[in-house]
Amino acid sequence: MKSTIDFLKQASPKELLVIGDVMLDEYLFGAVSRVSPEAPVPVVHEERQESYLGGAANTAANCAHIGLRTQLIGIINTQDEAGATVASLLQQSAIGTAGILHSQTRNTTRKLRIMAQGQQCLRVDREMQHPLSSAETAQVVATIDQLLKPGMMVLVSDYAKGIVTQDVIAYLVSNAERYNLTIIADPKGPNFLKYRGIHYMKPNFSEYKQLVNQLGLSLGDGVVANGRQICSLLALRGIFITMGEKGIWYVDTTKEFYAPACKREVYDLSGAGDTVIAFIALALAQGVAIPDALTVANIAASIAISHVKTYAVSLDEVLDEVVEPDTKIMHDWVRLKMRLDLLAQRGKKIVFTNGCFDILHVGHVQLLQKAKQLGHVLVVALNTDASVRRLNKGPERPVNELADRSAVIAALDSVDFVTSFDQDTPQSIINFLIPQVLVKGGDYKLHQIVGADCVMQAGGEVHVIDLVPGKSTTTMLHRAMQREIRVA
Repeated sequence: MKSTIDFLKQASPKELLVIGDVMLDEYLFGAVSRVSPEAPVPVVHEERQESYLGGAANTAANCAHIGLRTQLIGIINTQDEAGATVASLLQQSAIGTAGILHSQTRNTTRKLRIMAQGQQCLRVDREMQHPLSSAETAQVVATIDQLLKPGMMVLVSDYAKGIVTQDVIAYLVSNAERYNLTIIADPKGPNFLKYRGIHYMKPNFSEYKQLVNQLGLSLGDGVVANGRQICSLLALRGIFITMGEKGIWYVDTTKEFYAPACKREVYDLSGAGDTVIAFIALALAQGVAIPDALTVANIAASIAISHVKTYAVSLDEVLDEVVEPDTKIMHDWVRLKMRLDLLAQRGKKIVFTNGCFDILHVGHVQLLQKAKQLGHVLVVALNTDASVRRLNKGPERPVNELADRSAVIAALDSVDFVTSFDQDTPQSIINFLIPQVLVKGGDYKLHQIVGADCVMQAGGEVHVIDLVPGKSTTTMLHRAMQREIRVA
């Protein structure tokens, strides 16, 4: 996966045209300390307000941030405050306002989110949803004609606020062959038939269900069968179905691929769909294989939802999240600490655990899975072979050498880094790395856990995770020996 992201970073920029409903995302941040005496609602004491590009403008911002040469076509009202703010934000970005049309009759769509203690208390929308007038449609078509270039990727970002009409879609489809366009839509119902003839569609699961119902299909037939029918009925090359925490499906008339979501603590879902379609558009524009495109999009989405507010994810951030087994193993403590310090600076919580992990079993796997859930990055420190022998586990231990144990642990999805220590205890490596979370498996008291004092003095946490009864390397070896004796 690192090679795919490196390729995307180094590839020549492609031209992209985003067409859709431009919005302003506003956030009012404050604190809640009491309930209103007038009604059972919290009183938010305003501290600050922030404004960001939203809707199709956020999609365009995401695309520009990852290296696509992005133009945006949308409509704002420059006479209202939201429209003026959107115009200012676009002028400050790498997108510009060349494709932005002005309306005296349509309000600029504005979404105001009231935030307190990191949570959204309320959202207030101001919007107009009626379709474009014939004159406005003509303006949009003329602007498309002006900005289209041969070989372009066209991304339709439809939020059902009126700009993405059947006439606009039909004009794009009629010019697709002439300009060698690739058209991908982030759709919105209820009229999904208007997208007939585009190349790719990216509905979320709710939109997929609406689409299935509109086309007279059955949800009971499953995503793959329905996806194939949708592609056939709407003349699509393929459909990307985003399913939230369940991941992404890609289906076309002959193939299907599934990529599970990357597990992440969710702070804000707003804009996650814009992030996904931006990375899919980049991957398609650069000819990346569909399975890799799904994986990259999933990683980017997991980063986006871990931020409060809409957020444009970079390729470097995606690269930071990809740790392949052969690059996870770092026995050099200095190199490892440099990597961990950089991740900590980016807000990642570092979790540390240690052990022999001689013969991997279900107890180990569950321990590491639970440890990873306590933070973002899991470091596993293994006793060296000499250190294992000094623990008096028996003359046959370790069964597996350090290199083999490291490779097996590194292959687990829950593990981000594997290192080792030659001392009798992990005190030295804990003192050196100073993780935010220290995890020990078993029935330990706090004062019995090596390194707990160091971690807690630095403001960190110490957790003990119960072991799976009857599951240990010693038990497994004893059981195997008993079976050999019975066989003999």
